[in-house]
Amino acid sequence: MRKFLIILAIAICGFCNAQTANVLSVPTVKSILETFCLNCYSSCFEGKVYIPQSIIIKSVGVDPNNGGTSVNGIHSYQGQYIPFVGRKTHNDVQFKATIFKKQDGYHVIFHKYIERDLMHRSEAWETGKGLIK
Repeated sequence: MRKFLIILAIAICGFCNAQTANVLSVPTVKSILETFCLNCYSSCFEGKVYIPQSIIIKSVGVDPNNGGTSVNGIHSYQGQYIPFVGRKTHNDVQFKATIFKKQDGYHVIFHKYIERDLMHRSEAWETGKGLIK
């Protein structure tokens, strides 16, 4: 019985370490997401402009569904330009992202919350995808 418990403990620790090995470090995640937002935000989220250096990471872990690095946090952006009004700044807006490390770079799936403004009467989520090399 004792051998069984030792083997079980080793197996569980090995599984935990394997999952932890898939998680990217917080500085790496922040760098990847900052690059994604600077390069892809406006094309993924039509008419919206990312405010540089506004990403704040709240949590990083392994996505249990696909093994990628799962990230939750907040960021800021400016909404669509409206003539005679300009752009509304949206601060501390929630986002969820998944990052996959592949041979050609980092694949990012970025879900951001849409706050109400003159162009969007309801709140919802929208998704953008991009490759960071």
